[in-house]
Amino acid sequence: MRAAPYPGAVSTPARTSADGPSAASDETQIGVGIGRQVRQARTEKKLSMRALASAAEISQPFLSQIESGQTMPSLLTLYRIANALDISPSALLPTDPDPEVVHVSRAADATWVPVSEASDTAHTRVIHAGETSLQEYVIRPGEQVGDWFETDGEVIHYVIEGTIALEIEGLGIWELGAGDAVAHPGALRNRWHLRGDGSARVAFVYTGGA
Repeated sequence: MRAAPYPGAVSTPARTSADGPSAASDETQIGVGIGRQVRQARTEKKLSMRALASAAEISQPFLSQIESGQTMPSLLTLYRIANALDISPSALLPTDPDPEVVHVSRAADATWVPVSEASDTAHTRVIHAGETSLQEYVIRPGEQVGDWFETDGEVIHYVIEGTIALEIEGLGIWELGAGDAVAHPGALRNRWHLRGDGSARVAFVYTGGA
């Protein structure tokens, strides 16, 4: 998991591609959908709210806000809850009741969420969640991506622009520029470090987690 300082009581508001009622409405719907999935998964696992909050290292009031759709959880919090429930994070994302064979994700409709609750965190958007999932990260100077990350299946890191250093625990560090990519088993713990003075955009693909 990517780790970062965690206050446990509040969530950094999600950042959207556009301001206004439409963007706010979309974000609210996503938050409500995530809350519904979390509550359903917790019920199926026969866990109390207190037990799940403790296992996920968050406060019970914060979990209550997530389940009721009042708070949009960060990516880090979503992973912590999923780990505590022993399910894939993608299982907590809202599902389309009438999914289409072809899924189109428009940049103008993107909802960006903070990677962690830290004030200096980077942001990410989920482009697609399924058997193969795709996320885009934007990391600006001074922003953090959290700590170690691991997941099931295979992962691919692809740098769209900028430069990052990919560290894989116990194996080494690779500096990656625009157009560079690295693939490896998701069980290998890894983390990113921003390099240079500019921002970086990274596409992160992972499989086997749906």
